[in-house]
Amino acid sequence: MAHEARFRRRDRSLDGKDAKPIMATPTNQSGDPSYVRVKVCGVTSVEDAHMALVAGADAIGVNMVSGPRRVPADLARRIISAVAASKETGEDRPRPMPVLLVELSEGRLSPDVEDVLGHAQVLWLQLYGEVGASDIRSLVETGRHPVLVARVSSEDFAARVNETLRACGTACPTAVLLDAYHRDKLGGTGETFRWSWVTEARVAGDLDGWPLLILAGGLNPSNVARAVRAVRPWAVDVSSGVEASPGRKDPAKVAAFIRNVRSALSESPECDGDAGP
Repeated sequence: MAHEARFRRRDRSLDGKDAKPIMATPTNQSGDPSYVRVKVCGVTSVEDAHMALVAGADAIGVNMVSGPRRVPADLARRIISAVAASKETGEDRPRPMPVLLVELSEGRLSPDVEDVLGHAQVLWLQLYGEVGASDIRSLVETGRHPVLVARVSSEDFAARVNETLRACGTACPTAVLLDAYHRDKLGGTGETFRWSWVTEARVAGDLDGWPLLILAGGLNPSNVARAVRAVRPWAVDVSSGVEASPGRKDPAKVAAFIRNVRSALSESPECDGDAGP
């Protein structure tokens, strides 16, 4: 099949040996529903990746799409390799994983992205651009974990996602990432959407059968605990909310963000509703 050829798996470690899967089974650690994963996205240096992992991040997002956080292929490989080699794990914590943000154009990845996929240990791909069900199926068939990005602008967001999921059949994306819609930017805007839309969609059964849910969009240390209690996601995704400047992460903000995620479901729920800020 043409799509299989496009995404044929070429994972190799830097020394030429077969790469090991970063995360073969995407499940909650020990089945603990209170464990919400943290993905720190838009990381632009090995130093920031290491800092975030030491602080407790479960995933590091590397942007090869657009914007001030986009990194070239050689730097992407170095960051991904650093995450793959990380020893920041424990009994109550999954193995850290790199997530590569990529853009599809006419069902194809750019040569730079293909180069990274051929030489770095990365299985999770966060998809932007012209993403069709056949593209997702091809990635699944070649051992990848595709993350479908849904840019939320209204309460009927689930209908559009469900249309794509139905078209995927049994080869669905590993996760759906909900982010705030912005006319000019794909992400990292610092803007939120109404979390109550997710709660209402879940109550209505519109999220039944969905893959893992990742919440993004304007999260920061001040609002993330409220977001976790409202949406109950599998993971949260943060970029601009923990930065000193675009592309540079602030260690204090990263630590506070992760601390507030970890305590969100162990604390007594506040009367803050589900609407979001």
